[in-house]
Amino acid sequence: MPKIPALLCLILATHLVAQDEESSGKSGIHLRAIAFSHFENFATVDLRHQERTLTRLELPTGQLRARVSISAREFSCGVAEGEAFRILGNVILPEKGRDFILVFVPTKTGCRIFPVRADDPDFKGNDTLLFNFTPHLIGVMLGTAKQTIPSLKSALLSPGISPGGTFYQALFSYEKDGAFIPFNNTRWPVNSNTKTLVFVNQDTTTGKFAYRSVTELAGP
Repeated sequence: MPKIPALLCLILATHLVAQDEESSGKSGIHLRAIAFSHFENFATVDLRHQERTLTRLELPTGQLRARVSISAREFSCGVAEGEAFRILGNVILPEKGRDFILVFVPTKTGCRIFPVRADDPDFKGNDTLLFNFTPHLIGVMLGTAKQTIPSLKSALLSPGISPGGTFYQALFSYEKDGAFIPFNNTRWPVNSNTKTLVFVNQDTTTGKFAYRSVTELAGP
């Protein structure tokens, strides 16, 4: 029986390992999405990389849906219009991490997309990732922890909680003429099993400020 060259053995072994990783779910990048609101009522987008369609992604505005898997960290999000592909936004995922949440915010011509690393060890139970989708500087106090967030920026905040506490105060305010004006003051429960995305916005018609939250299970 002829001997198989060592290089061919190495290639075959590498290929089998890659197949095993794919079949066991250890390879690939996992995505979910949340839309602050829909652009032109598009509730789904297609993801494309180098003219190749990777998958279709749902854009819920409430809670997160099931994950989809892709193999690229750089891709375009858009919709098919006949034989053409209309790009609404582009994404470059961070080099680290394999589980991401894409936050879609509509613009005049498409979407601005913020990738959030869901498996980031620094984003843990009780933490809140805050997005400021207003033109104002936003101030946030969670328990004793404070943070200011510039327009169209995000900040990760761990609440300052009293030992044994089951609730903490959540205070939101916006900056005007050098002073911070509160617009929401509530109590949030302590829960180390969940972490939260919070979107702060200002109604373009009434001018009122508000926030919307999306809960995510914390990792093990």
